[in-house]
Amino acid sequence: MLLLLSGDVELNPGPMIDDQPDTTLLTQWLEPLVDWKPFALCLPGGITQLDVDIIKRKGSSYLRMEALHKRWLQVNPTASWRDVINALKQCKENELARTIEDKVTDPTAGRSTNDDMEVSTSNANSSPIAGNPKDILRTHSSKLIDDISQNLYKTTTQLHAKGLIPQQAVDDVLVMGVMTDYTKAMKLMNVTEKQLESSLNPEQYLIDICHVLINQQHHTLTDIATSILHQLGEC
Repeated sequence: MLLLLSGDVELNPGPMIDDQPDTTLLTQWLEPLVDWKPFALCLPGGITQLDVDIIKRKGSSYLRMEALHKRWLQVNPTASWRDVINALKQCKENELARTIEDKVTDPTAGRSTNDDMEVSTSNANSSPIAGNPKDILRTHSSKLIDDISQNLYKTTTQLHAKGLIPQQAVDDVLVMGVMTDYTKAMKLMNVTEKQLESSLNPEQYLIDICHVLINQQHHTLTDIATSILHQLGEC
């Protein structure tokens, strides 16, 4: 208890690169993967074409990924997120590999929205959470991608209207039938992170992003934006 109060122990850290993947995160983070079969065959441990043929009969993408996860752990009990990243790189899914690599090398990336809100609420009563804007945004990026994908076009339009993203980012979102909304949201988040890194005032840029998210009148986006503002000392 004393260690927790002193801040020496991190609350609910996310997965690390050498941890074994769990089904929920593996399914969520690999959702942008259009063709999972080459990825499965690149996983170390011995997933075979016969395994793939059996798995692809499952009725939904979630059930297929769940079956793949189960089979992979059977043939490779030491499976890790590092193996996932390497397999993605082998099948040329480099952008997705980088996104997952960022999540598992940041120990706070797997933290849930509720955990974020609990930490931010307790700190709001004392002092702002230390950390630069880039780290703060990355901490929330996984959940932001999920929720922005549900309100993609309105969010993108308003971010552009406020001068926070370039026209090219808007054009990428408006392309129809090429990517899922989740993939578009992931690309939008990557653009936002790059814009923040190049900003002369990263803190103000992130504050402006939060105001746009709050204006979406989307409950979860509002919660995340409020949590970020708490961490920046703005609430």
